Amino acid sequence: MLPAHSLIAYALAFLPGDVFPLHADRCVAPEPSSSAWSAKLTASDCSLDSTVPGPLWQPATLRRIPVVVHVLADSSCTNVNIPDALVHSQIAVLNEDFRALAGSPGGAGVDSKIEFFLATVDPSGNPSTGIKRYCNTTWYQDQGSYWLSIAWDPTRYLNIYTNSAGGSRGYVPFLPADPAGAIGQPQDRVVINWLAFGRPGPVSPYHHGRTVTHEVGHYLGLFHTYYAGCGTATAPGCYTTGDRICDTPPNATSHKGCTAGITSCGGVPVPIQNYMELTDDACMTGFSAEQVQRMRCTLATYRPDLAQ
Repeated sequence: MLPAHSLIAYALAFLPGDVFPLHADRCVAPEPSSSAWSAKLTASDCSLDSTVPGPLWQPATLRRIPVVVHVLADSSCTNVNIPDALVHSQIAVLNEDFRALAGSPGGAGVDSKIEFFLATVDPSGNPSTGIKRYCNTTWYQDQGSYWLSIAWDPTRYLNIYTNSAGGSRGYVPFLPADPAGAIGQPQDRVVINWLAFGRPGPVSPYHHGRTVTHEVGHYLGLFHTYYAGCGTATAPGCYTTGDRICDTPPNATSHKGCTAGITSCGGVPVPIQNYMELTDDACMTGFSAEQVQRMRCTLATYRPDLAQ
């Protein structure tokens, strides 16, 4: 079993029951710069301790990722209301955001040339809609190792689970570069609270599908913009401190709402528009160019069999 801190390391916000408090936030990602972590780090251009952008990771080719959405309801199948149309809307949001589609809310970002589609065949080669439904109260409560029995091959599919997400808006259990993680194993997944899934989702201000965009960003190797504090503002130090990205502003803490402000890291603007902040869905508009390169590196280095 993964340690408890790993399961919540990239959680967005903890919620009481099925209600989102606007300013609840907790993220306990361990510091990868500690000696205990550094001894385990795997060398790559997108490791836990650094990012090395370059021409190799430019989004030159289209990569398409098959997705299976596991909709987990309680035993009466009444606690989750996610029709197929809402699942399709969420895939559309992912593509708008990761492709920076012109005219969409994600049009202001950088095109990663990463696309998502609901899987058309299951791991055995049988036709599928890419949507699976289960009625189990324990699974709905995000308890028990449900992924052991229902995950599709995580080396070939992005497994997204919707349930109560353990009281969070969503989480991934580890970053792909984490040597203590279990990449390609059944627990390699994205978990989303059904209240923050799809467009329009049930609860404002997290009803435009951006929780999934954020968590898939983690799944593809991105830290929160405020990870590990301000870090170094200029290259090369900004590639080994903070969120390991130089074209995101130094950022010391998470932010809510959509109010522009100044960080405590040298007076730079808060990146309220970045998908890896915790701001409201309405003000999130894109990934940065170097975040895109880190995700492309993650696909090639840690998830080589995932994208088509």
